[in-house]
Amino acid sequence: MSDRNGVTDKRIKYYRQLPKPSEFVSRFPLAATGKEVVRKTREDITAIIRREDDRKLLITGPCSIHDAGQARELACMIASLAEEVKDQFLVVGRFYFEKPRTVDGWKGMIYDPFINNTAEIEKGLELAREILIHALNECKLPAATEFLNPFTPQYYSDLISWTAVGARTSETQLYREMMSGLSMAVGYKNSTRGDIDTAVNSLVALKNETNFIGIDQFGNASVVATTGNDTGHIILRGGSSPNYDSKSIQYVKKVSAGRGLMNGCIIDCSHGNSGGDYNRQSNVFENVIDQICEGNDFVVGLMTETNLREGKQALRKDLTGFDTSSLEWGVSITDACLGFDTTRELVLRSAERLRKRFR
Repeated sequence: MSDRNGVTDKRIKYYRQLPKPSEFVSRFPLAATGKEVVRKTREDITAIIRREDDRKLLITGPCSIHDAGQARELACMIASLAEEVKDQFLVVGRFYFEKPRTVDGWKGMIYDPFINNTAEIEKGLELAREILIHALNECKLPAATEFLNPFTPQYYSDLISWTAVGARTSETQLYREMMSGLSMAVGYKNSTRGDIDTAVNSLVALKNETNFIGIDQFGNASVVATTGNDTGHIILRGGSSPNYDSKSIQYVKKVSAGRGLMNGCIIDCSHGNSGGDYNRQSNVFENVIDQICEGNDFVVGLMTETNLREGKQALRKDLTGFDTSSLEWGVSITDACLGFDTTRELVLRSAERLRKRFR
């Protein structure tokens, strides 16, 4: 509702207060088991990124989470795979609850948990936290995500072991500031054009102390002062052409070293690197494993988009909203994903190849 003087809030329909982050977190606490998973994996991920641990980081899961039941089922399947390859990979589940939209579409579980345009954001935050707590407590699976809103980390960042900044937001000052205060490792993707300049500049900025306006755990608008984050690393996701080849990786290594950035890089097997074909993620993955086996020590991890079942399905929209009546179980409603069975065989095969390096 607009104010009486007709100047402010002219286009605001309403304000609805969210619970204070501290109150919200206390309603959905993480057990000691889950806290230890987060603490230990944050340490291990940092060691891998710094190339102090010979294992590789593997981040896998759906393009986006749209159903809590499916997310819980997949989390424990990924956790089982993680146990089989734990000597070669530290496996982290991909739990993306916020989706960047340049034009239109579903904004993600946090903003629209029932896919019906009702904006039940508090319920979306509850579901996100419940899914993550289940993964950590019951499956012992650490979690990765992408924070898009500068306020949402206060509601569930205590459950996250690794986070990414996407190609469309990597040059935004707000994200550089926000990420500099996070308690986990941060990966920056190259731009959608494929160049790495923006990501490299962001990683340099990430290490610096900074101040910005945010909210504290009690929901108060605050000046947030950070110490900087030295765990930043680049994620190569391709652009108009792939950039997971040896030449591209060596170029990133050289540029990074020239800017004082010594952490390794992660290869995103999807997006520009797969040319938009989800099936080609396997080709990218195996090519990168080839490079690692041949001595490439700058690649410290890989990412795949994986769901219970392969492909994607259309989320139809009409004048009344989204039509979810015919959605299939376990199939992505955003980017197309590999099926879990395909991913499992790929990872098992790759782990065996990595073991042979030391025989």
